[in-house]
Amino acid sequence: MGYWPGDGRGEPVFRIENRPVYLTDIFIAFHCLSFVVGVLSVATNRLAWFQELSLSPQAVLAQGKVWQIFTYAWIHSPSLWFALWMLMFFWFGREVEFALGRRKYFFLYLSLILAPAICAVLFSLVDPSGGTFYGPDEAHMAIFVAFAALSPAAELIFSITAKWYAIVLLSLYVLIDISAHAWTPLLMLSVASGIAYLSVRMPTLSWMHSWGLQWKRRSRPFPTSRPSSPPKGTNAPVESIDTILDKISRNGIGSLTKSEREALERARKALLRKEQRK
Repeated sequence: MGYWPGDGRGEPVFRIENRPVYLTDIFIAFHCLSFVVGVLSVATNRLAWFQELSLSPQAVLAQGKVWQIFTYAWIHSPSLWFALWMLMFFWFGREVEFALGRRKYFFLYLSLILAPAICAVLFSLVDPSGGTFYGPDEAHMAIFVAFAALSPAAELIFSITAKWYAIVLLSLYVLIDISAHAWTPLLMLSVASGIAYLSVRMPTLSWMHSWGLQWKRRSRPFPTSRPSSPPKGTNAPVESIDTILDKISRNGIGSLTKSEREALERARKALLRKEQRK
């Protein structure tokens, strides 16, 4: 799977003059808007809202400011790192969105925001010196981890594969946090990266899978039964895994139809069960 975006794969949320707009693009637009607001707030010394929306685990517990668990991810301070994170999010977030589908990707990104924040709040009961947090850096690093889990052999800069980039970056972040005794950021990064990896490699174990099932149940007014196998003697079409893999190699995983995605998922689960028996 190629890692360069913009080839029109996947299902866009909407189109602007025939240009597809994906969920990743909408997230980036909101982040950029909040970044501009943050810069103007710093320039005019109006930072009360900045503090109110940032994540303070102690404020959540002592003052009941539970909204901070969600709002902290949309708070940005003036920094050149913001542009780098948005560029990485644009490249790799789209690929993850195309691979997982729009609904699963939405639940994944929501999980990468909420779960680390909730863990930080709970950890503050043990270590009350966690500080204040803003910006979803852990979530965007986790999106790259998800991409590396999807395409570990994808070659990036200097022909180094995504797998090794993810390993090196995570190792550096862990060492930096340990040296600074930044246990809460280390916990948040670990939780976000773990969710991203499990959601891609072991989707049946992730809470994103459970949320997706609940979403499907609510969206179906009547129970549906599994389609029965076609009777013998009919010429019903059968999905060919080899054909699907050839299509992925030519056009990317985002070009698959719903039935092809389901057939590929069934084959993947069967392969996992076979490996577990060994």
